[in-house]
Amino acid sequence: MRWSLAARLALADMRHDAALFIGVALTVAAVLAPLLLLLGLKTGVVEHLLGALRNDPAVREVVLRGHVPLAPAWFATTRARPDVAFVAPRMRQLAQPVDVGRAGNPISGSNADFVVSGPGDPLLGAQAAGIGAASVVLSARLAQVSGLKQGDAIAVWAIRRASTGNQRRDVRATVAGIAPATATQNAVVFGPLEMAAGLEAFQEREVAASQADYSFPSFRLYARDITDVARLERDLLAQGMEVRTEVARIGWTLSIDRNLTALFAVLTACGAAGVAVTLAVSLWGNVARKRRALSLLRLLGLPARALVVFPVVQGGLVALLGSGLAVGVALGVAAVINAAYGEAYLEGSRLCHIAPIHIAATMGGATLLALLASLAAARPVLRIAPSEGMREA
Repeated sequence: MRWSLAARLALADMRHDAALFIGVALTVAAVLAPLLLLLGLKTGVVEHLLGALRNDPAVREVVLRGHVPLAPAWFATTRARPDVAFVAPRMRQLAQPVDVGRAGNPISGSNADFVVSGPGDPLLGAQAAGIGAASVVLSARLAQVSGLKQGDAIAVWAIRRASTGNQRRDVRATVAGIAPATATQNAVVFGPLEMAAGLEAFQEREVAASQADYSFPSFRLYARDITDVARLERDLLAQGMEVRTEVARIGWTLSIDRNLTALFAVLTACGAAGVAVTLAVSLWGNVARKRRALSLLRLLGLPARALVVFPVVQGGLVALLGSGLAVGVALGVAAVINAAYGEAYLEGSRLCHIAPIHIAATMGGATLLALLASLAAARPVLRIAPSEGMREA
């Protein structure tokens, strides 16, 4: 009962001195709103940069320089790594060219390269799931020049030149999908390893790729995330392979994120200190001005511990009012920034991204600072004696 009475008196005092407390709330908002906008700008720009990297499979690709013999066991081990999103063999260069045509017209076809692929291939996205023992995905270029579309029955064949004449081997398949235009600009058939190995064995008169002693000259390898590229590069270099990656570009972008985060942490610390000092001085000054009234409350039987609620309630409400105002201003300005500059500079992305977690952290942090600042004003409250009001009277 005594605690609620002190809280109601604190609210009544705030209504009486509304101009004073509104001024303090505006001061809090003036500090927090620019910080929230800076956080939104930092988040929006960094999210755009990192998102662009993560959405580009080429950034996560590890390319082998030259050729090394790679056994099927190496691919099985690499595929099991948690930092690998996709790995597949590359066939011999001379065995890659094939012809593709409709199953009903196996004479006329379009030249294409055969690339080993399968479910999880980052180049193909959702289309990769359709690749199977007798189903392939065609590149957009190949689909355009051949007139083929999803669901068509096709023939994929290879030619072997011999002294007795050209020999040909056909493989029947179904077009499971058309790859995104961003996958490749070339005419490519994305198909399973077994199909590629069979065509290669026919062309080069070698054993099929399913045998244990078979080795592949290279690989297609993609890291699961951009942060995994550097580790994969180190491990492959340790295996004696020369590889090419985008690790420098990735490191530059991640360093921007770290540096901006450190800079924002410094600015936040300065802003938090300013808010804490402002609230502490305002609450302490209000307690000093109301010292006689508070002493009379002590004289009427209100304990000192209950009076501590007085600055705590006022500080908490001022912090909530100021931080709420800061959030409203920041969201409004962010909307203007995104409308004016998002389309022009970030291809429609949000240049200033204020997330719900940012809003919660701003209001929660301001309230916590207010509670800490109210402790500075609570100490003189605890030292107020009931007799002070009588002496002043």
